[in-house]
Amino acid sequence: MTSTTSLIIERVDFPDDRHTGSSSDTATRAALRQFTLHRLLAYGIEAGDALRLMELTALGRSWQRSALALADQHLLRTEDSELPCTLHSRADLLARVSALQRVSRVMDLDNTPARAADYATAAANFARARAHDERYEHVVINTVGGPVAAWVITPGTDRPHPVVLVHGGVDGWSMDWEGLALTLVEEDMTAVVIDGPGQGETRFTHRHFLTPTWLDDYEQVCDFLVERAAGMPVAAVGNSMAAGLVMLIAARYPVFAAVCSNGPVRSMAAQLARRSYARKLASFCGDAATTDQTRTVFESMELTDDRIQLTCPFLLLQGDADPLVPVEDGIRLLEAVPANDKRMTLFEGGEHVLNRYPGDKHHVLRTWLRDRLDRTIQTPTD
Repeated sequence: MTSTTSLIIERVDFPDDRHTGSSSDTATRAALRQFTLHRLLAYGIEAGDALRLMELTALGRSWQRSALALADQHLLRTEDSELPCTLHSRADLLARVSALQRVSRVMDLDNTPARAADYATAAANFARARAHDERYEHVVINTVGGPVAAWVITPGTDRPHPVVLVHGGVDGWSMDWEGLALTLVEEDMTAVVIDGPGQGETRFTHRHFLTPTWLDDYEQVCDFLVERAAGMPVAAVGNSMAAGLVMLIAARYPVFAAVCSNGPVRSMAAQLARRSYARKLASFCGDAATTDQTRTVFESMELTDDRIQLTCPFLLLQGDADPLVPVEDGIRLLEAVPANDKRMTLFEGGEHVLNRYPGDKHHVLRTWLRDRLDRTIQTPTD
C-alpha cells in the first residue's frame, strides 16, 4: 500500500484592505497619538492584535474598522468547525474579540445607537469568554440613581476574602481593568470591577448617567462590597478620573480599610477647556447634556481639601511625566489627606496611570494592599 500525505497551510493574515478601508479622519489620527502599545496592552488588547492595529492605522486605515476587522478574524476561527479548538483557546479568542470591539469605539465622543450596540456585543463576547470560569460573576447593583454593572472576580474558594473595588476613568472601564483585577485575585482578594455611572454597560445598557448627585449612588455600591466581604476588610483602587472618585467615596463612606489612587486628576472640570475632551465628558452626563450641566457634574468631583478627608491607609501612585497630573498636584493631595498612614510611589518617566510600568505598578499595588488588609484582619484566638 502506498500512503499519501497532504500539505495543509492555514493562513493568518492582516485584514483585507477592503474591510479596513482608507481613512483620514480625525479620530484615527488621534488614536495613533493617544494609544501607545503599552496603553493598548493595559486595556486588554493582545500584543499581536495591538501591533497589527497600530500598523494598519499607521498605513492610513480606519482605527475603528481595523479593530473590528481583526475581531472578525478571531470570531471566524471560533466558528470554523474544521479547525481544532479547546475550551480555553476559544475563551482566549473571545476575550481578544471583546477587547478589540471595545477599543474600536474608544475614540467616539458621543452616545449613538451604533456605539451602544457595539459595546453590548463586546460585553456579550467577554461574558462568553468567561462563562466557564467559576471565578467570574456579572452583577447589577441597584442604586438610588439606577443600575450599576460590575464583574466580580473571586479567588475561587468558598471562604470570605477581602474585597477590592477596581474603578476606571474616562476611557478604561470595567472589562479593560481585568488584568489589574487578576493580580489582586492572585493575592487572595475578590475584585469588584465596576462600570460607574456614565461608564460602559452602566451607561449603554442601563442608561445610568453621571449627575451632580453621583456620590449618592455609591452608598449601595459600598453596601454591596461590605456584604460580599462578609466580615473581611474592603479596599478600593481608582485609576485616572476614578483615582479621585475613590478618594471622594472613601471620605463619604468610611467602610474602606485601604485606598490606592493611581493618577488622580485634581480638577476634572478644568479638562472641559479642551473642546473635544469636553464633548467626550459630556457623553457621561447624557445624550444631550448641556455645557452647564456637564460643568456642574464635573465640578462635583473637584478634589478640594475639605472633600478628601479620608483617614484609612492611602497610597498614591504617580508618574513624574504625567501630562494630566503634575507631581506638585500629587504632593498637595497627599498632604491634604489626613490619614496617618499615607505614601506616594513616584515612577520616573511614568505617564498617566503608569501603563508603561505594568509589572512594577502591579507589584507595588498588590503588595501594599495585601499588607494593609492583613493588618486589619483579626486572627482567631484558640
